[in-house]
Amino acid sequence: MQERSITERMEAYRDIYLQLYAALKWKADKRTLMMIAAMYVTNAKEFHLKKYLDIAEYIKDNVGAFSYLKSAQRFSIAATLDTTTDDGKTSFHRFIEIYDKLIKNGFSRNAYSYIAAGTLLKVEPIRIDEIVQKTGDIYKGMKGNHFFLTSSSDYPLASILALCENDAEAIVNNVEEYYQALQEKGFSSGNDLQFLSHILALDSEHIPDAKAQQCWEIKELLHKANLKTKKVYYPYIGMLSFLENKESEINNLLVINEELNRDKLFKWNKEINFMMSVLFLMSSMKVMGDAARTGLTISIEVLIQAQQAAMTASITAATVAASSSNGNT
Repeated sequence: MQERSITERMEAYRDIYLQLYAALKWKADKRTLMMIAAMYVTNAKEFHLKKYLDIAEYIKDNVGAFSYLKSAQRFSIAATLDTTTDDGKTSFHRFIEIYDKLIKNGFSRNAYSYIAAGTLLKVEPIRIDEIVQKTGDIYKGMKGNHFFLTSSSDYPLASILALCENDAEAIVNNVEEYYQALQEKGFSSGNDLQFLSHILALDSEHIPDAKAQQCWEIKELLHKANLKTKKVYYPYIGMLSFLENKESEINNLLVINEELNRDKLFKWNKEINFMMSVLFLMSSMKVMGDAARTGLTISIEVLIQAQQAAMTASITAATVAASSSNGNT
């Protein structure tokens, strides 16, 4: 797919959503279909409905009777495989192997373990055991610092952090430093702040105090523009903190958000439209990387299972790619 403008990406998003809705309106939630459409657009992947549906059916036919992948989750996993691998059906078997390794390492059999497995698909086979072990160590460290905040929904975040070069202990300590720095800047403690601290820990260029200050500035700019700033949107504040020209880009964000809110297909859900606005803005700036599918698939599960509006993977993707584009390794 050639590089597209924001307008072209939004048109593609609308077209893919319409195709998905026509085929799956009785099988998947509208919000799930919105997220899947965004996965294709932010990954710059051409969408072919028949190919996509074939992968989803293949998943259904190759899992046990009581697997989560018999449910609507197979549609987001099919999109993950289709947008990030050359052959979705072949890659599905490696995906299951990674999932099984996570389970053997202590993860629960649930939707979030599948999403974590999806984040590790591109790890070289020779390193997968090491990274799975590191993922488990990071999760345990997160649990140790915030026992009541940390749950299986943090599995994918642990797997993303495991891809960083530092060892597990250093990563966990860095996450905690961000958490404390954000609290000092007036961010409210809780699950959303932990989520934000995990995202910021992907940035090795800034110290926690400086990055927390950037997040506070973004929060103020969003508030002045009458955009979302409540706790559930903390992760998006972290994502936007990677912008260089913050004030002008917030204005661009406002334009995108208003356009989505006017669209008759999407105006019914303004919360998701705000999230999508952030995604389209970041993807247009070439800071959406391979991890884009992670945030989107995580958000799908969060929306469906917890009715919350946090799209972890896309956020994580943007922060990983943004920090990388700023010269990080």
